[in-house]
Amino acid sequence: MKSVWWYRGLAVSGAALILAGCAVRKSVPIEQALAEPAGMVAVKCQPAEAGSKLIGTWQSNTRPRGVAGDFRALIVLAADGSMAYDSQVKVGKRIRPGLREAGCWQMADGVLTLQTTKSYGEPVDTEDPIYQNRYRLEKAEPARLTLRELRSGGQVITARRMQPGYRLPD
Repeated sequence: MKSVWWYRGLAVSGAALILAGCAVRKSVPIEQALAEPAGMVAVKCQPAEAGSKLIGTWQSNTRPRGVAGDFRALIVLAADGSMAYDSQVKVGKRIRPGLREAGCWQMADGVLTLQTTKSYGEPVDTEDPIYQNRYRLEKAEPARLTLRELRSGGQVITARRMQPGYRLPD
């Protein structure tokens, strides 16, 4: 009987130590909190070529392999070289939120590169290849954009131009 109480006491004191450790606040100087995390490389957006047909708000609906539903993406390409990317998956009548990213875009040699610098407002490691997407520009019309993912088995994405300020439905 004595050993049962000893184990219970040990468990209670362990739980108390864990809770005490969670309650400790570490003060961080504000300059350190505002600085970019170690290993992060600052990316400066380069302005787009004057009169680029790509500048605007583009929305696409696809049904990628391996995804049970419709994949919606909204890409906003600004003249200053910045971009915003939102996505969601619609399965039946349910809409599931996807990504909300921001960063820079660049068009060079027929390839559109989207470089994410922030995901949900938090800085990302721009050296990580998952934060860079590349597409071959197949066709750029005033109301329609056709891109092909630059990866093995990359699919064709057709986006239509939307009005400035357009957002994906909730």
